[in-house]
Amino acid sequence: MESFANNLIKRPLKLCAWAMALYVASQSIIVAMFVMAVLFFYLKEKAVQWSKVVPAAPKVATSDKPESKTSIVEPTRPPETQYERSAVVTPIRRTGSDNRS
Repeated sequence: MESFANNLIKRPLKLCAWAMALYVASQSIIVAMFVMAVLFFYLKEKAVQWSKVVPAAPKVATSDKPESKTSIVEPTRPPETQYERSAVVTPIRRTGSDNRS
């Protein structure tokens, strides 16, 4: 999991946007309250994610006796016949579009 700072270093436009938002927040109390609310809800969501317990994968019961390896014989199909290539080449019809002036 990447940290927030590494993510910003790898994406310079996102870093610039955060820097501009923090600058505007330092100049205006309304923007500062908005940034604080966004930061609060972001940290709250991260705390909830960290506290969640990831359930372990369920154990699958397997039988102790080995499986019988009887194979069912399928009838083999004859190989598809391949057609020979034709030596006849048909020319492409000219539509007259090459004589533009």
